[in-house]
Amino acid sequence: MLLHETNLKAFLSLAFRSANSLKIKAISRRNLPFAWGWVATSIWLYAYFLPMGGFAFDAGRFKAIVGDSPIYFYIMLISGCLIPLFLDGKRFVAASFYSMIIALACFITVLFVQPGILSNILMLLTVPCIGHIFISHVYAFFMVLNNSEKFYSMILAILLPKILMFLKPVFVRRQSGLDPTLILISFIMLTLVCSTYFIKANKDTIPSCQKVKAPIKAYSLMPVTFVIFTLNDVIAPATLQQMNQLTKNKIEAFYFFGILAGLAVILLMQNLFSMNICLMLNLSLAFLVLAFVMDIIHIQYPHVGLVSAVCFGIAYSIGIVNIYYLTGFMIKKFKSSSFYRFGILFSTLYYLGSSLFVQFISRNGLIISSILMAFVSIFIVILFFIMSPLFIKMLYSGEWIDDAYRSDVTQCSRLEAKMKDYKLTNAEMEVCRLLLEGYTLRQISGIVSKAYATINTYCTSIYRKMNINSRTELLQLLQEYRK
Repeated sequence: MLLHETNLKAFLSLAFRSANSLKIKAISRRNLPFAWGWVATSIWLYAYFLPMGGFAFDAGRFKAIVGDSPIYFYIMLISGCLIPLFLDGKRFVAASFYSMIIALACFITVLFVQPGILSNILMLLTVPCIGHIFISHVYAFFMVLNNSEKFYSMILAILLPKILMFLKPVFVRRQSGLDPTLILISFIMLTLVCSTYFIKANKDTIPSCQKVKAPIKAYSLMPVTFVIFTLNDVIAPATLQQMNQLTKNKIEAFYFFGILAGLAVILLMQNLFSMNICLMLNLSLAFLVLAFVMDIIHIQYPHVGLVSAVCFGIAYSIGIVNIYYLTGFMIKKFKSSSFYRFGILFSTLYYLGSSLFVQFISRNGLIISSILMAFVSIFIVILFFIMSPLFIKMLYSGEWIDDAYRSDVTQCSRLEAKMKDYKLTNAEMEVCRLLLEGYTLRQISGIVSKAYATINTYCTSIYRKMNINSRTELLQLLQEYRK
């Protein structure tokens, strides 16, 4: 019986954390332009390119120029990828203001020309600027924002574009005179001009990545990112597009409700209970499996496709929010230029490869089999589940994972950061280290040149703050942090 209780306690300690600092009050006013820039850029991208699968909140004027050609998407991806490979983040983030001015000028010009060669040239000029602006806000998201700002700005970056997608039919029905989508995009671009100007004026607050190596374990993040991005941003939208038995509006509505449900799960399980991020990603994949199974069943029972859309929405919000959050605090923790560039490069290859695959099938007039797509996706997810213990061991046992449950990443040792979590003073931390090394109170008194009574008071305070009663409990509590 005692063994079962111990195992249950160990499981709960793995799944949940008692400490949590992802509070709205931790959002700083100084970083609001960076946070809004990330959210606004996400909405802007959805107006043109994302998510792949046809759910873009596009403006009719620009749809006539872009059409169904993915070339603009590829140019944006490649240009956005190349910039951080050759330039320092502090430089290209500050320079995003100039790209924003060029993009705004091209946007206004396109409004007064007919679709044709000139408008296509203007779009080709705009798209690399969009790539520059996007990658600059990605860098700021990773390197500037604290954990709470990352978490809540990511929630908004998922929620707001989907709200606009859901309300798009309302805008279209009530359209009179000016296209409401153009008004929206104009507003977003003007606010981005203001935020990028602020970023340019405060470029000294932007940290640079350093030529240091990230831990080998951290690179296990890359296959996890591949699975989450590919399934949620490419395969799932393509699968939803094949549900011919249901209207597009109905599919989008249920997909939207699924996203809302997923965000509610995130706020409850991760923010309130500090659930293990790896388990949150597994939860996302579980909903993906369920969605693909429902997609197979919907061939026989069409209305089951709505359940599939809800599950895809839940999986999308849980997966994308958590993978960006996980990536964000790891990159800020290491400040490794090689790790950051490696991640950007491979993420770009993920999107390019997946998009080219879908485009290749479509251009050759082939029908993507829902059953084949579902089985391939389920196979990928099952393989990921099999590898999940390894990913948890690699990602969750790293010295960086504790920072997921703090207001921001730490640059001190794991032991020191943990002692700070218990709000130990500098003197108490010094005594705590010596206690962990096996020194007696009298020996510690001689080492730090303080009275025995003072050291005893420190020891009592340490035990009280950690809610323990003995040195044995102290050793057990901090054993994994001494490595």
